[in-house]
Amino acid sequence: MDQLSDELEIRDRVTLETCVEPRAVLDRATVANITAEEVWVVVGLAAAERLVPGAEVRMVLVKQQGSTLTADTSVRRQVGNSGRLVALRRPDGWESRSRRANGRARLAIPAYLRPNAEGSVVPARTTNLSVGGFHCVTDLPISVGRQLDVSLMLTPTSPFECRAQVVRLNDDPDEPSRHQLQVAFRFVDLTAADEALVAEALAALDEETDATAGPAAWNSADGHGSLVS
Repeated sequence: MDQLSDELEIRDRVTLETCVEPRAVLDRATVANITAEEVWVVVGLAAAERLVPGAEVRMVLVKQQGSTLTADTSVRRQVGNSGRLVALRRPDGWESRSRRANGRARLAIPAYLRPNAEGSVVPARTTNLSVGGFHCVTDLPISVGRQLDVSLMLTPTSPFECRAQVVRLNDDPDEPSRHQLQVAFRFVDLTAADEALVAEALAALDEETDATAGPAAWNSADGHGSLVS
């Protein structure tokens, strides 16, 4: 049996196999977050009723080249209030080069930064997003450690309002004039419900993106990708 590797990514589709006597039941799921200890997946409501804490699960991922990655794990907890987000134990033997607290998804969506109390808004564009924070490109003069209010357009119609702190600044390599910066933000004081909302939004966005990592869901009729059927 192959072990899962760090090839697993947010928005990957996996199959979860659980034992319901006298047979095994298969459920489709979408990876929503990856941490040092857990893999969060979005499932259907019927599957969530079976995936209670302690339940043994076999997770199977079929990669684009046709190879299959399989690992045995178990349910640690349910996340959020929707009933569809489940945290699985990170499988033994799954070693990742990343030391990030949360997995990132490459994603270009609008962000609106509010640097002061007067309500002025500075538009920006994210380059990646995770449950822990995001990177964006902006021409706003800003410094490490600064906190500000942010609106992230997780869908074209639903802004996610949050507080974020600047943790790192880099020149934008695509902007030789250096008028723009790549800014790394971490979310400040997100509730568990907020974290679940971000994770489910990441799973819901369609896997296909354009050359700038813009989600195809932005061009769909309803403005949002599906989770799992």
